[in-house]
Amino acid sequence: MSLTRLKSPRVLAGLMGMAVVLAVGLAPGSAIADDKGSEAVKQEAIAKAAAKARGKAKDPSATRTRHQQPQAEPSGTTVGLVVGFKSDVSATASARSLSAAGLRASTANPLAALRAHRVTVARADSAKIAAELRADPAVAFVETDGVAYATDVTPNDPAYPDQTELRQITVPAAWDKTTGSAVTVAVVDSGVTQIGDLTGAVLPGRDFVNSDNDPVDDDGHGTAVASLIAGRGNNGVGMAGACWQCKILPVKVLDATGSGSYSNVAAGIVYAADQGAKIINISLGGYSSAAVLQNAVNYAVGKGAALYASAGNDLLSDRLYPAAYEGVIAVGGTGDDGERYIDCWFICTGSNWGSDWVDIAAPFCTVAQNLAGFGTADESDDYTTFCGTSASAPMVSGVAALVKSHNPNANAWSLNNSLTSTAVLRVYTSFFRYGEIRADRAVVTVDSTAPRITGATPANNTRFRGAVTLGATGVSDAGGSGLHRGVLYANGKYVGQDYSAPFAVKYNSGRSNGTVKLQWRVYDRAGNSAVYNRSLIADNTGPKVKVTSAPKNGAKVKGTVTVKASASDPSGVNRVELLINGKVVAKDTKAGYAFKIKVSKYGKKIKMQVRSYDKVGNVAYAPARTWKR
Repeated sequence: MSLTRLKSPRVLAGLMGMAVVLAVGLAPGSAIADDKGSEAVKQEAIAKAAAKARGKAKDPSATRTRHQQPQAEPSGTTVGLVVGFKSDVSATASARSLSAAGLRASTANPLAALRAHRVTVARADSAKIAAELRADPAVAFVETDGVAYATDVTPNDPAYPDQTELRQITVPAAWDKTTGSAVTVAVVDSGVTQIGDLTGAVLPGRDFVNSDNDPVDDDGHGTAVASLIAGRGNNGVGMAGACWQCKILPVKVLDATGSGSYSNVAAGIVYAADQGAKIINISLGGYSSAAVLQNAVNYAVGKGAALYASAGNDLLSDRLYPAAYEGVIAVGGTGDDGERYIDCWFICTGSNWGSDWVDIAAPFCTVAQNLAGFGTADESDDYTTFCGTSASAPMVSGVAALVKSHNPNANAWSLNNSLTSTAVLRVYTSFFRYGEIRADRAVVTVDSTAPRITGATPANNTRFRGAVTLGATGVSDAGGSGLHRGVLYANGKYVGQDYSAPFAVKYNSGRSNGTVKLQWRVYDRAGNSAVYNRSLIADNTGPKVKVTSAPKNGAKVKGTVTVKASASDPSGVNRVELLINGKVVAKDTKAGYAFKIKVSKYGKKIKMQVRSYDKVGNVAYAPARTWKR
C-alpha cells in the first residue's frame, strides 16, 4: 500500500508555562534544503525554528490546535497540589498533617509508594494551604500538579508502501536472531485499544484518568505507540512492530485531549513497575521538573525497569522530563540520513537535541496504527504516518524488547548498554550522546559472561567470635560490563553487600556457635553472577576452667600458697591468669597451670580467682575463693 501526507496536518506550538508533558508527534513535510551542504545553513534554520518556538510560547494569542499545550496553570476554581512526605513519616502521620491543613487523605492513594498525596483545593486558598504544609516538618515538598501532554499524533494519508525506518535501524537484520517473545512492555500513555495488529498483544491494565481498570484509548496516541512496539508481524495484514510476540501493559495517564497530570504520570510509572514491567515506554514529557515525577522514575529504576522517553519535538536543547532524568534513556528523532530530524514544511519542527541529555535516537516518522481510521470502509485508513519523538521512543522500546527476548536474563543496564554502545553517531556530535540505534548489533551485544571469584578470607574453617570481616579475593570481570557488587550470605540469609572491589562485608555471629556456611555472590553490571562458598566456625563460648588445687574458701593462709588450675577449649587455650583482689598478678600459657602466692604481700583478706582466655578471645572464670591471713 502507499501513503501520502495529509493535507491538513496538526501543528505543535511552543510550550506555555510550567509542568507540561507532551507526546511528541508532528506532520512530516519537505526537509530543510541545504544547498551548500554546510552545518551553518542547518544551524541557522535551527536557530530560527527555536526562536519561533520560544516566541509562540510567550505569545498568549497564538492559535492552538487540539494537541497544542494550554496554559500550564489551568483555569477554574480549584487546583491540584501534590504533597510529598519525608521517608520516616507514616501514613497515619501524613494523614494527620493533611487534616491539620483542613484536607483529607484519600484512602485509595495511587501515590502511596512515593509517600505522596494529591489533594484538590480552592484556587483562592492554594497559596496559603501550600505555605502551611511546607511549614510542617513532616512534609518533604508541596507542588502544583503539573499537566502532561501527548506528543502530537499527526496522521498522514495511509498508503505509504514500506516501513523504511525499520531497515534504517536494522530491525529486519535483528529479526534473523529473534522476532520477540512474551516480554511485557508498559505503555504509559493515553491507553491502548486492542485493534488490528495489536489483537492478542494487550494485557489488562489501569486507567488513572478515570480511576478504573479499563485503559481504553480515546485519543489514539497510545495505540499508535503500542503498535510500533508489538504490532504483530508476518501475519499478512497491516504493519509490523518491532517485537511480534511482546505483550503490552496499557497504563492510561493522558485523557482524550492528549494531556494528563504529572501525578497521574508518576502513578502510572509506579504501577507499571509494580506489575513487573522491565521495559517502560513514556512518549510524553514536560519542560518543568517535579519531585513526584523524579521519585516515580527512581522507584521504577529501583524495581529494575528500563525507561525510554521522548525528548520532544520543539527543535530545542531545553530538557524535557521525564526523559532528562538520570535513569531514563532520552530518545531523539532522526531523518533518513540518521541526523537529527528537522522539518520546515509548514513551520520548522523537529527533534529536541543536546548530547548532554539526549542519549540515543530513532526515526522521527514511521507507519503506525490509526485508531480513528479503524471501522471505516477504507482499510487504507487503518494505518498512517506517525511523526515525532513519540514514535522514536517506542521504536527504541521495541528494539529493547527484542534484546530482552534474545537475552532473557538481560537487566536494565544490559538493555541500555546494548542500545547505547552499538548506536551510530553521524557527522554532528552535539545532537545526541550516542547516536541512532542499530537493532541487529544491539541484540547480540549483551554481556553474558559471569565474573570470577577465586577465594575468600579468612581461611576455610577459621574459628572466630562475635563479628568478623569477610573478604572476596581474586575477583575480576572478563565480560566487559565491569564489576558491580559483592553480596554476602550466611546460612542462606542476606548479610550485606559492598559496591567497591575488593569486596568486604562484616558478619556478626552474635551468641551462636558452630559452623557458619558463608557464600559470596559477585555481580557485574549486566547482572551476571559468580558464587564462592566458605565455611567458618563461630565460637562464642568461653573455655572450661577450674581450680584443681588451692586452699579452700574461707581458709587461713600464711607464707607461700600454691594454686593449680586446668583449662580446655575447642579453639585452644590462649592463657590462664591469676587475680588477687581483682588485679592480675600472674599469667601462665602452658597446660598444668600453676601459681605461687606470697600472701604477706596482700591484705588481711585475700580474694583469689582464676580466669582463662581461649584463642578467639572468649573468657571464663573459675569460682572465686576468699582467704584470711
